[in-house]
Amino acid sequence: MQPELVAAIEDLRRDGVLSDAQAGEVLPAARRELVSIRAELAALLYGGVLLAVSGVGLFLKVNHDRIGPTAIALLLLAAAAACFAFVFRRSPAFSWGAATSTHVAADYLLLLGVLLAGSDLAYLETRFRFLGSHWPYHLLVLSVIAFAAAYRFDSRVVLSLALSSFAAWRGLSTRFPFEPVLSGRWSDARINALFTGALFLAAAFVSVRARRKAHFEGVFAAFGWLLLFGGLLSGAFDPGDNWPLWAAAAGLGALGVLVFAYRARRPFDFAVAVVAAYLSVLRPLWLAVGKSEEGFFFLVAASSLAVLVLLVLSYRRMRAPA
Repeated sequence: MQPELVAAIEDLRRDGVLSDAQAGEVLPAARRELVSIRAELAALLYGGVLLAVSGVGLFLKVNHDRIGPTAIALLLLAAAAACFAFVFRRSPAFSWGAATSTHVAADYLLLLGVLLAGSDLAYLETRFRFLGSHWPYHLLVLSVIAFAAAYRFDSRVVLSLALSSFAAWRGLSTRFPFEPVLSGRWSDARINALFTGALFLAAAFVSVRARRKAHFEGVFAAFGWLLLFGGLLSGAFDPGDNWPLWAAAAGLGALGVLVFAYRARRPFDFAVAVVAAYLSVLRPLWLAVGKSEEGFFFLVAASSLAVLVLLVLSYRRMRAPA
């Protein structure tokens, strides 16, 4: 314990320099009490998973001719199975509510297992072309595996992988961006983004109303807003004549989400809505300044700083005790 530091923090709190919440964050460290490093461990484990998957990719690239495709596929499958077996032994029984993990690394070993299974699928498809021109469907298979693992083992990290894989499958199903832009695939990609975003938002609503993994709602909603606003903003920057309608839809939708997120104290949703609202006015702003590059870039620089300040102040307000 450091008595002088503790006394100084108490004085700052009494004088109003530090709020009760801010003082509460630093006092345990000054008193040499137990300080949680779970967030730091999670970051290290996540980085370790990414490094492990990168190492697997390099291993496949260097050794696939020497070891052979069958042996490599079996090794990847065995590694994924070992991860799943470890997680299964360390995880509590299935529940529709939030489960408490008994091992700090279980969530990330589950993520590693799903990624290894996905790497195995991708490797087999690359070598043997089972799906042919329908190769994006291996992303759908990966999404299904990740969904099942996320719900069985109550993992929001793996659920994020499932949602991103599903969205990637829908995007690649349009062949975008692998075909020329003039082929009309821009509108297909936009429709897929809007449909998938709406689907994720519906899943967020249902998960809360049905009380089935209700704590997954934030993950579904985050991906849903990103895809929904991505689709609307792609229309706002489209060279066609209908861009004002898309820009208006994006701006009005962002304002609605902004009000909801601020009242519900949801910082991520609020940040997405603020950025979407800002991007929706850029094209009208370009036209308003008469397409003057110097004036436009000056306004963008000034307004970007204002948006950043707004996000910081709003985040502090939403994170403060009610």
